[in-house]
Amino acid sequence: MTVKDVAGYMLEEIKKNGSLPQVGLADIIKEKFGNEFVFETTHKTFVIDRKVLREFNKIKGDDIVWDKYRCCWC
Repeated sequence: MTVKDVAGYMLEEIKKNGSLPQVGLADIIKEKFGNEFVFETTHKTFVIDRKVLREFNKIKGDDIVWDKYRCCWC
Protein backbone atom coordinates (compact mmCIF):
# COMPACT_ATOMS: atom_id res chain seq x y z
CA MET A 1 0.00 0.00 0.00
CA THR A 2 1.11 3.52 -0.72
CA VAL A 3 0.19 7.08 0.25
CA LYS A 4 -1.55 7.32 -3.13
CA ASP A 5 -3.70 4.31 -2.28
CA VAL A 6 -4.86 5.90 0.97
CA ALA A 7 -5.52 9.29 -0.64
CA GLY A 8 -7.40 7.54 -3.45
CA TYR A 9 -9.51 5.69 -0.90
CA MET A 10 -10.40 8.99 0.77
CA LEU A 11 -11.37 10.53 -2.56
CA GLU A 12 -13.53 7.55 -3.51
CA GLU A 13 -15.33 7.70 -0.16
CA ILE A 14 -16.21 11.34 -0.77
CA LYS A 15 -17.47 10.57 -4.26
CA LYS A 16 -19.52 7.66 -2.95
CA ASN A 17 -20.95 9.33 0.19
CA GLY A 18 -20.85 13.04 -0.60
CA SER A 19 -18.59 13.80 2.35
CA LEU A 20 -15.82 12.29 4.49
CA PRO A 21 -15.92 12.95 8.24
CA GLN A 22 -12.57 13.24 9.97
CA VAL A 23 -13.87 11.57 13.14
CA GLY A 24 -12.71 7.98 13.15
CA LEU A 25 -11.03 8.21 9.75
CA ALA A 26 -7.50 7.70 11.11
CA ASP A 27 -8.66 4.48 12.80
CA ILE A 28 -10.19 3.25 9.54
CA ILE A 29 -7.02 4.09 7.63
CA LYS A 30 -4.91 2.32 10.25
CA GLU A 31 -7.05 -0.79 10.03
CA LYS A 32 -7.33 -0.86 6.21
CA PHE A 33 -3.86 0.32 5.21
CA GLY A 34 -1.53 0.06 8.21
CA ASN A 35 0.23 2.07 10.89
CA GLU A 36 2.55 3.89 8.48
CA PHE A 37 -0.33 6.07 7.29
CA VAL A 38 -1.33 7.41 10.70
CA PHE A 39 0.45 9.18 13.51
CA GLU A 40 -0.06 8.59 17.23
CA THR A 41 -0.31 11.82 19.21
CA THR A 42 0.98 12.36 22.72
CA HIS A 43 -2.63 11.88 23.87
CA LYS A 44 -2.55 8.33 22.42
CA THR A 45 -5.03 9.09 19.64
CA PHE A 46 -4.39 8.52 15.96
CA VAL A 47 -4.48 11.19 13.27
CA ILE A 48 -3.92 10.97 9.53
CA ASP A 49 -0.25 11.28 8.63
CA ARG A 50 0.70 14.52 6.88
CA LYS A 51 2.11 12.68 3.86
CA VAL A 52 -1.37 11.22 3.24
CA LEU A 53 -3.02 14.62 3.62
CA ARG A 54 -0.51 16.20 1.21
CA GLU A 55 -1.22 13.56 -1.41
CA PHE A 56 -4.97 13.90 -0.86
CA ASN A 57 -4.74 17.65 -1.36
CA LYS A 58 -2.91 17.05 -4.67
CA ILE A 59 -5.59 14.75 -6.09
CA LYS A 60 -8.85 16.10 -4.67
CA GLY A 61 -9.17 19.09 -6.99
CA ASP A 62 -10.89 22.37 -6.21
CA ASP A 63 -14.40 20.96 -5.88
CA ILE A 64 -13.69 19.19 -2.57
CA VAL A 65 -13.21 21.46 0.40
CA TRP A 66 -12.72 21.16 4.15
CA ASP A 67 -15.81 22.13 6.16
CA LYS A 68 -14.38 23.21 9.51
CA TYR A 69 -17.80 23.38 11.18
CA ARG A 70 -18.74 19.81 10.32
CA CYS A 71 -15.12 18.55 10.46
CA CYS A 72 -15.35 16.81 7.11
CA TRP A 73 -14.34 17.06 3.50
CA CYS A 74 -17.21 17.60 1.09
